[in-house]
Amino acid sequence: MLYVFHGTDITKSRLKAHHLIDSLRAKKPDASYVPINADNWNALTVEENLGGQGLFSNKYIVFLDRVTENAVAKEEVADFLGAMNESSNIFVMFEGKVIVEFKKSIEKHAEKVVVTDLPVVAKSFGSRGSAAGEFNVFALADAVASRNKANSWTIYRQAVDRGIGSESILGTLFWKVKTMMVASGGKGSTKYSKVELESLLTRLITLYHDGHRGMADLELGTEKLLLEL
Repeated sequence: MLYVFHGTDITKSRLKAHHLIDSLRAKKPDASYVPINADNWNALTVEENLGGQGLFSNKYIVFLDRVTENAVAKEEVADFLGAMNESSNIFVMFEGKVIVEFKKSIEKHAEKVVVTDLPVVAKSFGSRGSAAGEFNVFALADAVASRNKANSWTIYRQAVDRGIGSESILGTLFWKVKTMMVASGGKGSTKYSKVELESLLTRLITLYHDGHRGMADLELGTEKLLLEL
């Protein structure tokens, strides 16, 4: 059986996937739990869990945690979708935004697909072509670039209140810091030294991956990072 959770609201989608897994493990305490992510992807591991059952358990519960971030897995996992759904074991797949072709494949094969997207803000375009009333996450990037802690924190809380996921925000901040490093020729900016920019970039990357692996609270971690600019 295959259940798939995906969408642009990564935080809520992950919570829904884990809620199902927790529920399944509570109902089937003897089931073996097999987490697979982009870092430890191995097609043989998936094959081994398609039809087999553990020596001391009735079922396997396999969690595929954003495996398509692995280039090899992205090519291979689609071939397993049908077999996963027909398996006596349970497969739970969690992804962010997926491409159209893969979306069609999971909709064709999965027992259940849950899409959780960020809310779409109504747009009314003004003379500049920008959407009036639409939240501008790049304002946060500019506040971080100017090293304004108060504005950064305020804009970040506004973004969170509007339902913008922390992973999306971290992606924007990562882009901004990289842009600053390139623009300065690696020498730093008027607000940050070279070492400070490198440290900030490292913190953003670490926080993103720790949040992705469930090792950190992205919302609190991002807030702490902004308050320590």
